[in-house]
Amino acid sequence: MESRYGPLGSGAQVMLIGGAEYDMSALLLKMGLNFEDARGIDMQELSDGRYVLRYYDGEDQRIVAHEFDSDFRFIGEIRAHIAEWIGEDGYFEWFRHFRVRCPADL
Repeated sequence: MESRYGPLGSGAQVMLIGGAEYDMSALLLKMGLNFEDARGIDMQELSDGRYVLRYYDGEDQRIVAHEFDSDFRFIGEIRAHIAEWIGEDGYFEWFRHFRVRCPADL
């Protein structure tokens, strides 16, 4: 995922899409991805009128890269377990010491 979209958290927090400005919470709402355990990470404009929104899905404990076009039509997504970023040992250790939902929110 990072080889395709860059380091996690390196994208924008506000972006112009189809002539309107969206911050992370507005874009999650617009796309129907504003469920209780979703946490926005970043968003980027790709080539050819495509965009990606990266967020943490707390239920699946996965980082999701959700690609869409300027009309907000779904193109595809990539999902990766959070342990891929912090390692299996770090993942389980992290849950023992911290009471937060996502390492990306730290």
